[in-house]
Formats: sequence, C-alpha cells, structure tokens
Amino acid sequence: MLLGLFCGIAKCCVPYTAGAFMFNTVIFNAVVVGAVLGDMPQAMIIGASLQLIYLGVISAGGNQPSDPCLAAYIAIPVAMASGLNTTAAVALAVPVGLLGAQITNLIYLMAGFFAQKGDTFVEKGNAAGMTRWSVIYCAIARIICFGVPVAIALYFGSGALQGVLDNIPAAVTNGLSAMGACLPAVGFAIIANLISKPKYIPFFFAGFFLIQYTKIGTIPLLMVGGFLTFLYITFKSNEFQGETDEDEDDEDEEEEPAEKLLSKKDILKSWVIWWFSAETCHSFERMQAPSFCTSLVPALKKFYPGEENKPRYIEALKRNMTFFNTEAHWGGGPILGLTLALEEKKSRNYEAIPGEVIMNLKTGLMGPLAGIGDTISWSTLMYLLIGLFLPLAKKGNPLGGIGPIVLLTVICFGIGYFLTQKCYTFGYSFAENMLKSGLVNKIIAGASILGLFMMGGLASTYVTVSTPIKFATSAYTTTLQSIFDSIVPGLLPLIVVLCVWGYLSKVKRNYFAATLGVTIVSLVLGCLGVII
Repeated sequence: MLLGLFCGIAKCCVPYTAGAFMFNTVIFNAVVVGAVLGDMPQAMIIGASLQLIYLGVISAGGNQPSDPCLAAYIAIPVAMASGLNTTAAVALAVPVGLLGAQITNLIYLMAGFFAQKGDTFVEKGNAAGMTRWSVIYCAIARIICFGVPVAIALYFGSGALQGVLDNIPAAVTNGLSAMGACLPAVGFAIIANLISKPKYIPFFFAGFFLIQYTKIGTIPLLMVGGFLTFLYITFKSNEFQGETDEDEDDEDEEEEPAEKLLSKKDILKSWVIWWFSAETCHSFERMQAPSFCTSLVPALKKFYPGEENKPRYIEALKRNMTFFNTEAHWGGGPILGLTLALEEKKSRNYEAIPGEVIMNLKTGLMGPLAGIGDTISWSTLMYLLIGLFLPLAKKGNPLGGIGPIVLLTVICFGIGYFLTQKCYTFGYSFAENMLKSGLVNKIIAGASILGLFMMGGLASTYVTVSTPIKFATSAYTTTLQSIFDSIVPGLLPLIVVLCVWGYLSKVKRNYFAATLGVTIVSLVLGCLGVII
C-alpha cells in the first residue's frame, strides 16, 4: 500500500522539478522502494540497471513513450521479493513501462472532465472551487488510478512470478542477459537523438572512445567534457551571437513604467504555486492551464479587487483557463511573469490591452521556450546529473538517487523564479532579448556538446553486449570478440547504439518501436548464443 501511494504521488508530478524527475526516471524511485522494503543496496543496484534503459525518456509535450516510474514501482519490488537478478528485472520492466504509458494516456483523457468541472466555478468567479476540482481532485484521482493497481499487483504478483522463474530454460536466461546488455543502448540513442546536431556528433564518439581506451571515471569524464565544451564555445563564439534590431534606439523612447502592484513576495507566491502544481492537472484538453490559472489567482485578486471588478476578474480567469502547455522553468517562468505584467497593465487601463493579446503572447512563447527548457533541463542537465551519480547507485548507495534530484531541483527552481521575476519587472523586452540572446544560444550549444560527450562515455560503460562465438583450428582457438577488440574496442556496443540512433533520426522517431525492436532482436540472438 505504501509503494502504491508513493507511485501515485510520483505520477502527480508534485512539486514540478522533483515530481517530473520521478515521473521520467527510475533512480530516485529506487530510493523510495529501498526505504519501504528495508533493503536499500539491492533496490539501488536494480534501479541503476533499470535507469539505463530509460535514459532519454522524457514526456515532452505530454507524450511519454514508456513509463519509467511505474516500471520502477513494479519491477524493483517484485525483483527483490522474488529473488530476481537485475537482468530479469530489466526484462520485467520493459512491458510494465509500455503498459504504464497507455494508462497515463487514459488518465490524461480523464483529467479533461476535471478541467470542465473547474469551468463551472470560473463562471461564478469561484477560483477556490476551480482549483479544488481541476487541480486537487484531479491529483487525488491520479493517485488512486495508479496507487490501487500497483498495490494489488505487488501484493499478488511476486509469489506467482517465483514459480515461473524457477523453470526458465538456460537459453532463455542467456537471452534475458543479452537483452539487459543491449537495452541501455536505447536510452543513450534517444537522448543523443534529442540533443544532437550533425556538427556536434563527433563529441559523442570522443566520449565513447575516451572511456574505451582509458577507463576513467565519470568525474574525470565530466572535467574533460567541460574543458572541450569551453574550448569549442570560446573559439566558435561568433556563431552564437543573436540578431539585433536595427531600431534599438526606439527602446529608449518607451514610457516610464508605472509603480508595480506586486511585491517580490507576491511574485514568489505565484511562482511557487505554479512550480508545485504545473503537471498535476495535465490533460489532453487543457494541458497545464488549470494550474497556470491557479498560480495567477492571488495576483488577479489584487488587480481586480471588490465586487465592482468581479466581471473583469472572471474574464481574466477564463482567458487563463484556455489551453496552455510548456516547460515549467524556462517556459512557465517567463510566461508567468509576462502574464502578470500584462494583466496588471490591463487592470490599469482595461481597454488598452485586448484579452486576445495576453492569450496570443502565451501561445506564441510556450512552444519556443518549452524547446529551450526541454533541451537544457530535461534532455541534458537531468541526465548529466544522473550519469555523475549512477556509479554510486550501481554500488547500492542511495546518494546515487538523492544527489541528482536535489541538485536539479535547486538549479531549476532558481532559474524559474529568476525568469519570472525579471519578466514581470521588465516585460516582453526581457523575454524577447532572452530568445535572441547569444548567451542562450551558447547555453544550448554547450549543453548539447557536453551532453553528447557524456552520453558517449556512459554508453561505453553501460552497454555491455559482446559475442561468445569461437573459432577453433588444430593450432589455436580464438573468439570473435577478441577480433572485434583488436579492430576497435567496444565495437559491438557502438554498433547497437548507432543502429538505434540511426533508426530514430533517419527512419522513424518511434521510441516504442525502437524499444520493442531491440528487445526482440537481443532476446532472440541471446537465446541462440550469438551475443551475451
């Protein structure tokens, strides 16, 4: 029951940074499982192995190809209770993760009902009722929809599974081992495909072969990657300069800004509400709109006080309950600050700013800013931190799961609040300059380069496929693997990663098909004794 409850809470994504980390990864959920079951080292070792197949899995735009969270809360406890090894746990996690993605889609569909229920309270100007139905009750429903099935599956599943495991043939066991050795390649290929540009791809190979030839650890790897990234950005700095407007002098002619109605404490309050609940109400119909509207409520009450302003207050609630979806730090922060600034300006002169302007601004910015946020925070920074702490997790140390989530939360919370505050204070010009700034381009390029370099090194470490095929003559015996090693160390792991990467980038960006394909091929080849 405890594991079901924690799984449901994790699927609510509260608060946003830590919640999205648990939603998209395994490693911190392994800490929770270890604490509940009283065997932290074993939970971390299994969790580290599962994490490798989910590197690069993010729910960008609400689309999640697999469910690492549900896989963690089912596969790790069942493996621990049934005495499964890490390879068998990986085999169990794959179908559970794919099933979880479909359950999540059904819940996103169901959440539309709660958003519509919230609309009835918006019509009356009852923001508390809107929040209660479209955010809080929606979160409770998500907890129930995941928590109850997980608790039931764990209670009845482990014992039934043990009898099956005792009778698995040796060939199938070898197939499962081969599958565990190959599946991490899917995660590395997904994240490399997400953050790579053709001119940065050599950095992936640099990281891969640096590990193959030197066997250095992740911290030295990060230091080398950081140094190479610094050199590249420094010598190519002219490529990242943003465009400048020819009529920049016109900015000096803008009117003096009026005194702000919101204090820093008010801005912080709105940001914390948004940051805490951004994904809780996620639905296909409105995405994050109810949470965004909820975060504006304290400020809107200041902008439109009293019964005489209630019609305008209701209109403000309505226009902020329309479809909205972005990354909550780099996207939600600036858009929240800009929306607060524009709503304040509209409240001073209601006819000067049409409501459509506010809605169109949100719609226009949410996509580009989400692209920046997904690239920096989730596709790169999160997995860099996981990669740094993964060796600790592989040794059974819970810091391998706690370190990444704490650092990511501190960094991203600070970024989001800073952007909210600046965009409220300086208005649209700050967001516009941020998008055009050469600094932002450098951050994205640097994150891509360092991310590819680290993913290459980690792929070299954690994709462990090899072949046991031997060639025997009257004079000597040799193995196919030794021939590969004499040509290029790590050739087979590199081929597996490049095949998946090529499929995702050149054939079809279908994560489900990539995972299923690698699972089937590696299982068959493993059962036949071609790979291990």
